[in-house]
Amino acid sequence: MRRLFLVLGSDVRRHLKSPLAIVIFMAIPMVMTALIGIIFAPKAEQTTLPPIPVVLVDHDKSIASRLVLGAFDADQLKKMFEVTVADEAEGRRRMEKGRASAILIVPEKFTLDLLDGKTTTLTVVKNPAEQFLPDVVEEFVATMAVMLSGAIQAFEAEAKGIRVLLDSPVDLIPWETLGPEFGKAQKKVVAASKYLNPLLIGIKAEETRAPGAKPRFTRRDLFSIMLPGMAVMFLLFIVQTLMRDIISERGDGKLRRMMTTPLRPMELVGARLLGGWVMGLVVLLVMVAVGTLIFGAYWGNFGYFLLLGAAVSFWTAAFFGLFGALVRNRNQAGAFSAPIILAFSLFGGSMMNPEAMPKAFRAIGVATPNRWFIDGAALVRDGRFPLVPLLILLASGLVLAALAAPALRRRISV
Repeated sequence: MRRLFLVLGSDVRRHLKSPLAIVIFMAIPMVMTALIGIIFAPKAEQTTLPPIPVVLVDHDKSIASRLVLGAFDADQLKKMFEVTVADEAEGRRRMEKGRASAILIVPEKFTLDLLDGKTTTLTVVKNPAEQFLPDVVEEFVATMAVMLSGAIQAFEAEAKGIRVLLDSPVDLIPWETLGPEFGKAQKKVVAASKYLNPLLIGIKAEETRAPGAKPRFTRRDLFSIMLPGMAVMFLLFIVQTLMRDIISERGDGKLRRMMTTPLRPMELVGARLLGGWVMGLVVLLVMVAVGTLIFGAYWGNFGYFLLLGAAVSFWTAAFFGLFGALVRNRNQAGAFSAPIILAFSLFGGSMMNPEAMPKAFRAIGVATPNRWFIDGAALVRDGRFPLVPLLILLASGLVLAALAAPALRRRISV
């Protein structure tokens, strides 16, 4: 056992003297996380949404089109919509430049058709470059059309009277006979007000959150979700680099010289596996510390996360120990290790959210350490103990170590 720790200490000192490869592999996930964060992180929360720009094209220029414009001018709706009256060509230019979410076109004879009880159409041209705002305009116009249609139908007789007034010269209008008609209209307005004012049903908006729930998705949340996947991907690269020592020593004859000393093969195997495990855990913790300091990432309970990190580092050391026993030389190890790590990272969720993957990809991901480490880190962030990911990583890691130890001993003894 003493010789095992002497070999382990010698390996650690040797790697610390030339840490460039390890430092590069630790820096890459931080740089990638920063770039993705700059692109996709949510901006600072706005207290109010900007008004939706709408262009109104008025071909009617009469009473009904003024009512449409006035509907947008109500106190509450002023905050929601910013209406500009312009011609259709100007409206489409604004839309192409992203300065209009929709164009509302009021047709010619809109007022006259309504007063005559004819069907007419308001046209909403939606900006195809926007997803939600044009739909808001469309829904509002549809609601306004229903209300305006209902009003015209309710005041059908009065609408016909207004139609006559529009067609008659002022000097021919029998003003003295309009009194009774206005009286009838007043009765309808009073009758309607009994049902509409006050409204029996009001609306109260409340926002409820579970205890401890966060009010919104923040930049810190994005980094906290991304970093575990990046960290485990580059942990695999770092540990496989460390575990190549056995292959290199076998190729340059150093291993043969070491076996002429009292050092036993299993002590050397144990030192290599233990070294990969310890160095992997240390590197992972360094990446965690850097991620916390630079990005403010949240990892949850440190004790739980430490156990999870130890389990994935042990799995990684055991896997690449077995891998080193199966390949013939350093070149072959380099040719196969990178594709294996990238496949683990792709299917395991380091490169893509597992929820966005096809079912076949998710099924393959279950066989990767990335998937279980990422799932376990998510549980720890939520304050839960990662029992299942921990047991799977430990159990499969023990199986890999049990296969790696005799395989490495045979390669050392050859």
